[in-house]
Amino acid sequence: MNNLKITILGNGGCINDGLPYNSFLVNRNFLIEAPPDIMLSLKTLNRDIDLIDTIFISHLHGDHTFGLPFLIINKWMKSRQEGMRTPLTILGPNGIEPYVKKITEYAFTTANPCYEWLKQNITFSTIQSNVAMPFENLKLSCFGLRHVIKSYGFFLENRHETVFSYIADTTWCRQVEKILERRPQIVFIDMNGGESHVHISPEEVIEKGLPITQGKTTYYGMHLAEEFGHHGAHIQCGKQGEEIIIQY
Repeated sequence: MNNLKITILGNGGCINDGLPYNSFLVNRNFLIEAPPDIMLSLKTLNRDIDLIDTIFISHLHGDHTFGLPFLIINKWMKSRQEGMRTPLTILGPNGIEPYVKKITEYAFTTANPCYEWLKQNITFSTIQSNVAMPFENLKLSCFGLRHVIKSYGFFLENRHETVFSYIADTTWCRQVEKILERRPQIVFIDMNGGESHVHISPEEVIEKGLPITQGKTTYYGMHLAEEFGHHGAHIQCGKQGEEIIIQY
């Protein structure tokens, strides 16, 4: 039996009532999203940035990316003091490399040594849908979603089951249903839906998602405007500091 550990760093959407922004760790090394307050969330939960070797960025909106310059400058500072201990890969949509370089330039200018360090020490990888990549003893596959701009999620699977899936910013669409038809053990899903109609709402998960997964999947609402209460046994509100252990 193997374990996958998910640690919620933040659960808030772009506009929220004071929540830490949406982000989480898979095990200790795989960071999902880098929102503006990512360093605060990592420090609050006493997580070591040296252990992070891969960052997944679902789409190029500021609430998912504007923490990258601060994560990069902290990585650079630690490498300067202690030596580069872990290589870093950033996996994101088409254009991720020039985007990260540009926001880092805006944050610190190209005169800051962290900018040159970024160019020399960070590998960028463009998301390719439906191409399986190894992740420890699982396989990771990305899929496209329907948002204001191109957005992606991913799932982790072995030969027997889909263990975990992340459904990032999206409206309800056929791709969401296809992922839920896999009945993953755990799904982290955008539940910021409401009047804007650019996100999924808890009501949509209840009406459309639960009949698909038939009690086989537990949903964690993420990217929230505000935390919510009880929505039944299979829909939880993701909360900062929560750790979920998935056995497979």
